[in-house]
Amino acid sequence: MSDIDRLLRHDARIELPDDGFTARVTQALPAAVPRERTWLKPALVMGSAAVGSVLAAVLSPQGGALLQGFGDLMRWHAGSPAAITALAISGALLLSGLVLATDSE
Repeated sequence: MSDIDRLLRHDARIELPDDGFTARVTQALPAAVPRERTWLKPALVMGSAAVGSVLAAVLSPQGGALLQGFGDLMRWHAGSPAAITALAISGALLLSGLVLATDSE
């Protein structure tokens, strides 16, 4: 270790007197501003879920496939493309609902 390293490490261990500086600065800080756009996060989550659901419906097989998918799920045929699409749309909506329900802000 070089001399400069030793000096820096020694100086880093020395505690500087605060003399109430931290308390004065903390008291001088402005109060926290409440968030004005509380609707933005839920709107983004729901918008993303809606876009995901629309994409899943558009990219799914056409011709009543979504209803067929739910029918397949009721008959435990979860491997069909229609059933996978129905699960994807339902999962996107469920996930967005869970995110909104557990959001602490």
